[in-house]
Amino acid sequence: MFDQLVTRSQSVVSVTELFVSLPEHGFARAALMRVASPLARVVPTANSLTFLSGTAGSGKSLLVRQAILDALYRQPKFRFLIATAVELVELLVIADERQSLAELLERFGTLNLIVCEDLLGIEGLPLEQQMLLSLLDRSMTFGSRILVTSQKRPGELRNFSPRWVSRCHGGLCVSLSWPGLESRSQLISRLTNAKHVPLREPASEAIQWLAEHWPFSPREIVCAVSNLADYCGLHQVVLDVPLLERYHSEQALSVSPSMDTIANVVAAEFGIDSTDLRSRSRNRELIVPRQCAMFFAREFTGRPLEAIGLYFGQRTHTTVSHGLSRLKKILPHAPTISQQLQKIRNRLSENRREDCA
Repeated sequence: MFDQLVTRSQSVVSVTELFVSLPEHGFARAALMRVASPLARVVPTANSLTFLSGTAGSGKSLLVRQAILDALYRQPKFRFLIATAVELVELLVIADERQSLAELLERFGTLNLIVCEDLLGIEGLPLEQQMLLSLLDRSMTFGSRILVTSQKRPGELRNFSPRWVSRCHGGLCVSLSWPGLESRSQLISRLTNAKHVPLREPASEAIQWLAEHWPFSPREIVCAVSNLADYCGLHQVVLDVPLLERYHSEQALSVSPSMDTIANVVAAEFGIDSTDLRSRSRNRELIVPRQCAMFFAREFTGRPLEAIGLYFGQRTHTTVSHGLSRLKKILPHAPTISQQLQKIRNRLSENRREDCA
């Protein structure tokens, strides 16, 4: 399982993503560049741990992946692992049951960087917290750097042991805030350009309107721009402020299909059971249908990737992101799947109209 996590970490980082460095990211980027430095292994200290906090969708995972990409550019043999707190604990439990815990700990000690995402996954679980903290402490003694991400700051970790809170406070604590109006404008400008969203000149007027009326979360903005690009492609329109106002009103009035409806429609199209679609089963027959279901969940509901992943049995939002990227890559070479996607979209759109009626 250790090798699987390492391989998955490498594949997640290899996915091409548009990264827009915003002013609000300045301190965090500097901190993560230090954490992911490919220089000689560090002297074991509490400063080997960096704690990155921020609300869901603020861009923590994207910043982490960008820092690792920078490190790999300078040193291709930079060794790292990205996993959730729950996954790391599961790995320790399995190794303990197989009496291979000592060997596993040594393998962790060979890593330059260990990224422990979603610390809140073990909130209120004292045994799991103790196991994970022991792993991270031991890895630091071998010179590994540790990066922990969480939606809460160290001082807000109410259901964690004092040792955990102390260890987090002892490291470098960085917090991500949502982008302000100017930064949202910059992000939307870059995204609409990358997605080839047609904006009537002067484009700055449309971008300013979007920055003022759209959500503040970077992840939600990315999703919204993708939906806007699909809208323009479907209706063959060039966007200006009046059209954006109408589009915004239509979106607010539309009734999106529920996650249950999406799961049922996708399962029916592929001839499988919707409960299997939502399970953690890694049966190869479920991979593409599950990716399709997550694709439509994002398109129709706009829910955060964490929520979509949780619903469809995926452990992290990075798994969802990787699955969606894989689906988009195979679509140009898979006409049958493309046809199935169109049938599913038509059915979900019919459900939306029926609900509105």
